Amino acid sequence: MSVPAVPERLNAAEALVDVHVAEGRGARPAILCGERTVTYGDLHEGVSRFAGVLGDLGVRMEERVAILLPDTPEFAFTFFGSMKAGAVAIPLNTLLAPREYEYLLNDSRARVLVVHASLLDRIEAVRANLRYLEHTLVAGGGAAGGGAAGGAPAAAAA
Repeated sequence: MSVPAVPERLNAAEALVDVHVAEGRGARPAILCGERTVTYGDLHEGVSRFAGVLGDLGVRMEERVAILLPDTPEFAFTFFGSMKAGAVAIPLNTLLAPREYEYLLNDSRARVLVVHASLLDRIEAVRANLRYLEHTLVAGGGAAGGGAAGGAPAAAAA
């Protein structure tokens, strides 16, 4: 039995998202969310766009990006986009209390938080105590920073 060679560099976003576009499946559905269908091409674009946002913010390899989003395509964009940028994605439970977010964000040393507009008040309640958080990006619209549906979250505070 032979063991496959381990690549020198492996990026999970490339292996799980980009490969579908490279192999001609860009027009096929990747995510079905209510009435919304996201193709592999759309997913690839959203992931790459978010990775670019992180690069613009100066996020470096292995730095933490916390994600406080419901189960939507934007969660996938930020989760895989963080990986594509070389950051560590930290998904957070959407049902926690502000003090629990304070603990998790400080313990993880997250530099960036992507939060849905409907959950922003929980973060604002403890924002002054978040020692490492430099950037808060809001997804879902209707709050400071907006964030268009289907796109990368917008910056709310830096």
